[in-house]
Amino acid sequence: MRLRPKHAWLLAFVAIFAALAGFVFWGTWSPEMAPVMPDCPTSYSTYWFRDWLRGWLETGKFAPAEAINWIGSPYLWTEFQYAFAAFMAALGMVYFLRGRGLPRVAAYGAGLLLAFSGYWFTLFSAGHLGWFQWMTYGVFVFGLIDRALEKGKPRHWLLLGACLAWGSMHQPDLWLLFSGFSAAYFVFRLAVVLHDTARDARRATLFRWVKGAAMALAALLAIGGASFRSAFVNDLAGRDKQIEEGQTLGANAAKDDAEKRWIFVTNWSMPPEATKEFWHAGVEGDTSCPFTLAIGQKRGNGIRQYVTTASTRSMSGG
Repeated sequence: MRLRPKHAWLLAFVAIFAALAGFVFWGTWSPEMAPVMPDCPTSYSTYWFRDWLRGWLETGKFAPAEAINWIGSPYLWTEFQYAFAAFMAALGMVYFLRGRGLPRVAAYGAGLLLAFSGYWFTLFSAGHLGWFQWMTYGVFVFGLIDRALEKGKPRHWLLLGACLAWGSMHQPDLWLLFSGFSAAYFVFRLAVVLHDTARDARRATLFRWVKGAAMALAALLAIGGASFRSAFVNDLAGRDKQIEEGQTLGANAAKDDAEKRWIFVTNWSMPPEATKEFWHAGVEGDTSCPFTLAIGQKRGNGIRQYVTTASTRSMSGG
């Protein structure tokens, strides 16, 4: 049986990805031990599946990729889930770019470039699994926006809402920023497609889009309702606790609290001049010497000095 070109390209992509992933992760894959990552456990309970199932039932949050927890030892899938997330993000890039009309070599090449960019593996070393779980679904959203607006099939609208919901479950802060960006892309594509639609067909097209958007919203709320409730109740409370733990309030408690919150917020931000770190890592210093950019500084002091605590610096991803 002769392979169709699209299937041959997909198989070649899977083979190349598997070879590269094996090279990157080989030293960490073991059925008996887990690598030391600050944000991930290094040992698991004998009743790990029961504990995972209990957590799922308590929160109501479940995304398809979490089915990986059902197979094998947790000492194997602890690392494998990172590679799987990178693979899904790469496929999402292919799906998006092919929908935009790019040739296969460009689409698959861009997918591999995304999956094996250095920033991904910096986060793997830290154990920031939420980023990977979010990217598993987030990249697909852009391709689904194009197909929902251009083809208008119910499955595209429903999957669009579902991917937005699944992406919110483990990294709500990044998901919120990403949702704003994807909403801007949706408006842009909406205007472009509407402009290309014949004038006498626009009313019917708009009506079809309204129905589709309602389906996407229904899927988003049905799947992501538990995640949104958790983000507004548990995550916000946890963030306040993080800030409070780093505070030593004195006589000027209100002023000290405002200052600590300012430092905390700027630790989660990146000044524009810090983008050069993408091209030359550590050019402005690292954990072994003062970090000279305007991150975590006292408000209005005008001094480019690193003043955050070690724990806050760690939370900022530095």
